[in-house]
Amino acid sequence: MSFEIVQLNKEIFSGSRVEIPEFDPQKGFAVMSEIKEAAVAEFAKTATDFVGINANIDGVQTYLVAKSGADNGDTSFEITEGKYAKFVTQAKERTAIDGFIGQSYGEVMQSDTVTVAGTFNLEDLREADFTIYIPIMDK
Repeated sequence: MSFEIVQLNKEIFSGSRVEIPEFDPQKGFAVMSEIKEAAVAEFAKTATDFVGINANIDGVQTYLVAKSGADNGDTSFEITEGKYAKFVTQAKERTAIDGFIGQSYGEVMQSDTVTVAGTFNLEDLREADFTIYIPIMDK
């Protein structure tokens, strides 16, 4: 698994958020994936007009289904300008996607040159394939 280092500009997203339970290795990604799928189905009109943001918002681990701009829902989140590790997969099934996200973090943490630099990630579903951006910084 490899990643590309890209520069993203600051961008504000807003939408609807749901609480994500703490990961339970006994249950795997199934519970989290079900919650994310339900949130996407409720918010998104098409599979390509939104993003998903995994972040700690107000002390709660949250999945924010959002669109670019500040007027698309009750919760806003700002993606900071900076360097991001970009990972792409053709996976479509939510549990496989969440497994891919976990593997992506492992890949960044094993890198000799960069490390994770934030407490969020951006699932960009505006792309043809599932794309995740993880904020990074040089080691």
